Amino acid sequence: MSRKKRRHYNGPPKGAIVIYQNSPQSSFAHQWFPPKGSAAFFLMESDADFQRRHPVGYVFAVLLGIFALLLPEIMYLLVLLPPHAPPSFGVFLGMAGGFIFGIGLFNFVAIILHQYLGHLVSILCFLIGGVLMAVSVPLIG
Repeated sequence: MSRKKRRHYNGPPKGAIVIYQNSPQSSFAHQWFPPKGSAAFFLMESDADFQRRHPVGYVFAVLLGIFALLLPEIMYLLVLLPPHAPPSFGVFLGMAGGFIFGIGLFNFVAIILHQYLGHLVSILCFLIGGVLMAVSVPLIG
């Protein structure tokens, strides 16, 4: 029997321009705006491929996403809210700000699922959520 000699792939030829469409690094580095067709990210079937390929990793990604989404709201309630503050507009405004801030954090978790919505969405969520939480503190106290 003869053994076939394996050829090693040394990459593209010198001088070739290669664009890696599926590379998370290349798409994350230059993605300021949501990609075309990003509305499909909100459908249940959007992450079915990731779930099929990584059944255990998908569970951890979903749990991490829920944690990232709710963490700012929980921290707002634990840290910034006075112990016996009555329910008021300021409390609900701060909770809404924490949730919006959490959407920005969840956007970074969505990189794992290749569903990142862009830097602008994250920055706007951080700014709007932070301002709502900052405005709510004087309204409570």
